Amino acid sequence: MAQRQRLALENQILQNEGFTQFGVFHHPADDTYSAGGTATTSVGRNYHVFCMIPPSYPTQRPSLYITDPNPLLNFNGVAISRLGVSHAMHTLEPNTLGWVQICHWRADRWHAGIVLQKVFLKAMLWLEAYEQHLATGRDLADFVRTMQEAA
Repeated sequence: MAQRQRLALENQILQNEGFTQFGVFHHPADDTYSAGGTATTSVGRNYHVFCMIPPSYPTQRPSLYITDPNPLLNFNGVAISRLGVSHAMHTLEPNTLGWVQICHWRADRWHAGIVLQKVFLKAMLWLEAYEQHLATGRDLADFVRTMQEAA
């Protein structure tokens, strides 16, 4: 019940903070939750962002994926999911369907006070850095600092 109330509040925060393209969704068949939506970058491209809400959320960090386009290609036309965990691209282990997992928060720095709005904000920043990568061929790490560097 506490998680249900928290996620209702999370959805309200998304809407109130102008992240109306994203929402929190309940799946009654298995009583699970996800969040997601379509992000549009400054160059006008659309990307579907999907957040898997773990049963122990908010104490456990959710996984964040780009599900469309799939495969998500790098500057050289190679699927980013083939890189696996990549500091240069700020990615974690991909989903079995080939979805790219964005590194949005260090697991050891995640805490229950972080809201999904901040997760989706990081997704938007990642996508803008990805657009710069496509335009220049430079690594995402050139555009987005890691938490350790920013601390």
